[in-house]
Amino acid sequence: MKVSLKQLEILHAVAVAGSISRAMRRLEMSQPNISQQLAKMEEALGTQLLVRGRSLRTELTPAGSFWAEAAARILGKVEATEAQHQDLFVERGVTINLGTTPSFCGPFGEAVARLAADLPRLSRFDLTSAPTSQDLLELLMTHRIGIALLRDECLEAHRASLHVVPAHEDRIVWAVPAAVPEAVVGAVLGGAPTPPEFGCLARYAELRAVAPWFGRTQDWYSSVLPGAHPFFGCSTHESAVRIVAAGLATCHTPSSILPNLPAEVRGRVRFYDIGGAGRAMVLAMPRHLNSVRPFHDLADALAQMLRAEYAPGQFGLAPLPQAARRR
Repeated sequence: MKVSLKQLEILHAVAVAGSISRAMRRLEMSQPNISQQLAKMEEALGTQLLVRGRSLRTELTPAGSFWAEAAARILGKVEATEAQHQDLFVERGVTINLGTTPSFCGPFGEAVARLAADLPRLSRFDLTSAPTSQDLLELLMTHRIGIALLRDECLEAHRASLHVVPAHEDRIVWAVPAAVPEAVVGAVLGGAPTPPEFGCLARYAELRAVAPWFGRTQDWYSSVLPGAHPFFGCSTHESAVRIVAAGLATCHTPSSILPNLPAEVRGRVRFYDIGGAGRAMVLAMPRHLNSVRPFHDLADALAQMLRAEYAPGQFGLAPLPQAARRR
C-alpha cells in the first residue's frame, strides 16, 4: 500500500472544497490530473473513495471520509513540523500568510504590516484576500493560508481542528448619501413618498455573493423601506458604498469597512446604526500552528488591535430616525 502526500493533499482539498472542480483552483491542477491521482490512490488502497456521478458536489464513500480525515491530520502535522523547523533551525524564520475579505483593505493592511514587521523570527508576511469567509475557510483548511480573519459561524464543522481567537463584532450598517437631509430620510422611513430629487432612497446596492448579508438586506428593506428595490449588483462592499457616495442608492455594509474607506468617500456617506446584530469576527489558524511563536504572537496582537479599533462605538454611527425605529 503506497499512498503519497500529494494524493492525501488532493483528497483533502476535494473534501474541503466539496467538488473536484473547486479543488482544481486551489490545487492549480487540471481535472484529469486530479482524477488520475485519486484513481491511483483508490487502486493502492483497494477501495473506492469517491461516489462518481453527475452531481456537482463530490461525495465521499465511508472509506473516503476516513482517509480525508486522516489526510487533514497528517498534512496538519507536516505543516506544523515545517513551521517549527523554520522557527527553530532556519535563520530567516517563518512565513505567515493572513487571509481576509475585501472589507479589510487600505489602512487595515498597513496596520497589520506594522504588526508583522515588529515580530521576531518572521521572514515574510503575505496578505491574501478572498471574496467571502467561506472561501477563506477553504484556503485555511487546504493550507493555502496560515491565519484567517473570518466569520465565526463558518467554523462549526472544523472548530475541533482550529485555534480560534475572538476579534470583534462586525455590525450591519445602512449607508445613505450624505446629501440627503436626515429629515427626508426619516420621512421616507416613516412611509412618506420618496421625493423625486432623492430617488437614491428608492434604490439599493446588494451583494448577491455574500449570502448571509444578502438575506438580511432583503428582509430589512422589505420591512423598513419597502419602496426601495435592488437596482445595483456589486462584487464588494466598497464598490456598493462608492455607489452610495455618488448619490445613486443606499446599501448595507459591514462596519469594519468604515475605517478602511478613503476619507473622501466616507465624507460623502452617512452611516446609520440599524440596531441589528452583525457577525462575530474571529482569527482562526490550524490548532498546531498556535505552538509556533510568530503565529501565536501575530494572532494575539491583531486581535487586540481589532478589539480596540473596530468596536462599534468607534465609528460615529447615526441612529435611525424615531419613525424607523417604531416600524
